[in-house]
Amino acid sequence: DVVCQYLDRSIEMIVGILGILMAGAVYTPLSPSDPLDRLQVLVDQVHAKLILINQHSPSQISSVSVPILDISHIHQSSSSSLNQEPVDVTPECISHIVFTSGSTGVPKAVQIRHRNFMDYVQTHVIQTEDVVLQLTSSTFDSHLDDIYTALVRGAQLVLLKSGGHFDFDYMTQTIYEKKVTYVGPVPSWLGALGKYLGENPHAQDRVKSVRCWYLGGNRLESVVCLKLFFSRR
Repeated sequence: DVVCQYLDRSIEMIVGILGILMAGAVYTPLSPSDPLDRLQVLVDQVHAKLILINQHSPSQISSVSVPILDISHIHQSSSSSLNQEPVDVTPECISHIVFTSGSTGVPKAVQIRHRNFMDYVQTHVIQTEDVVLQLTSSTFDSHLDDIYTALVRGAQLVLLKSGGHFDFDYMTQTIYEKKVTYVGPVPSWLGALGKYLGENPHAQDRVKSVRCWYLGGNRLESVVCLKLFFSRR
């Protein structure tokens, strides 16, 4: 079964992902910023059986023709009333589905198997001693890099508040306080961070704990690297 999640970065997002995997279902994230007609197209395309939300999810999702379940209500349930039955999952089973941007038309659902994703995780640079900042939105496939890899490797995972990756003062303070060692942004975001650090010298020491900036998604300009390098000297 395909289970969608319609919520932003939160502890419920992590609980939902793990719950979906433990049930042997297929995790599929939806964007809370998408219009209703697009959401309906996406859930129809993957034949979703259920959509998980939390108390902050936009109410428009209730109009989609798929059952809705609030994860917060599950938190309040007694664990003794929940019976975990054996789940038969093989490496060839689908782990999760992510959608293309849809820039050329209707977004396309891309299926990722457990075997493929775990092969990728095993070669990842995240190590057990790392403190990983969960930076990217749940609608980008790279959010699973942060979450899955950190949990599989036994690393520490740090969640920013919703929208916190756009608040550089808050974000750099979080990196400093939690001693974050790994951040996986896109180059354009890193460029904006470099600009912020250049304009706010007091924040430059906050990011010195980061040992790895794991970049991907678009072209990395050399000027971005120079901005970050000189701001951290």
